Amino acid sequence: MSIGSTIKKLRRQRNITQEQLAEWLGISTNAVSQWECEKTAPDISHLPMLANIFEVSADILLEIDITKSKKQEEIEEFKAKHQELHSQGKTAERLALCREMQKKYPNDETVRSYLMRVLQNGYANESFDEIVMLGEQLLDSTEHRIEAIHNLFFTYLRKGDRKTALKYADMMPPSEDLYISALEGDALVEHCQNYFWKVCDHMYLYMRNLLACKEAGYTYEEKHSMWKTLYDMFQMVFSNGDFGFYNERLARISFSMAMESGRVENFDRALEEMETMITHLEDFQGFTEIFHTSLLVNQVKIHINQTSRSKEETLAQSYLRYLNQYDAVFASVKNDSRFENIKKRLATL
Repeated sequence: MSIGSTIKKLRRQRNITQEQLAEWLGISTNAVSQWECEKTAPDISHLPMLANIFEVSADILLEIDITKSKKQEEIEEFKAKHQELHSQGKTAERLALCREMQKKYPNDETVRSYLMRVLQNGYANESFDEIVMLGEQLLDSTEHRIEAIHNLFFTYLRKGDRKTALKYADMMPPSEDLYISALEGDALVEHCQNYFWKVCDHMYLYMRNLLACKEAGYTYEEKHSMWKTLYDMFQMVFSNGDFGFYNERLARISFSMAMESGRVENFDRALEEMETMITHLEDFQGFTEIFHTSLLVNQVKIHINQTSRSKEETLAQSYLRYLNQYDAVFASVKNDSRFENIKKRLATL
């Protein structure tokens, strides 16, 4: 009940008209009407006088807030007690605690989630239907959706229903991989190897955004070191040098290293890294399809149609335009023969 509804109820119980209440409070009758219609709420300064007029405590006037606060306090106590019992391995006691709260707050998402958790942990076989019901109820929850999917997945997997389990695995965000627990044989091999292939791209994207963030506070030399570490990690995954599509990513990493080298005026290193970039771009230019041979990815086949580009301009054209028009980092070596040769090679790609 809102404070406006509470005022309306108390006023009628005491046979007080809106006009009388307005006069005693020194406000307009319309203001009282607005409260009771829940279009506005009384100023906090009115609460002591309202409490006196109706001969109730301010807690009664704020009934809805008090109720919500009390429930939240009880939920927090429930969570703390549940954790205590969990740390002691007292599964039966945890279930009893959840059942008690379920009776009191049957629609509370936190209570449902904790009940589902304890049923999954200790009573999965006999509680299959209830776990599924609780999980389905929580799929629309902002706070508990991921845990619900996780529990539904393992509930069906334990029952031997791999097909339904995989349906829930599809609902998980990429960072939460459940397939690894459900797949077998060739499908498991393919899934794991595709993970190693894809993780390289993820590492590149995370590194790019991390090093672009000023708040990270890295020096130019530290940024160079981190790009070099990422370059070496690609070499570890594709140990046979069978980079295929990832020659494009290695070209980007090499260019980033060259930029950081230029910023600390280590131009010999920068030119060497741009030459490495050219080599990767040349290798990428001929890429259409690859069957990887490196052990971590030796059953992964990638075709150019499985990749994408954000614009028509090639990476080589983009870097050449950058070096010709915008960058001042290499101003002191712009007439160097190696630098001129790098630009000529870029122009042919």
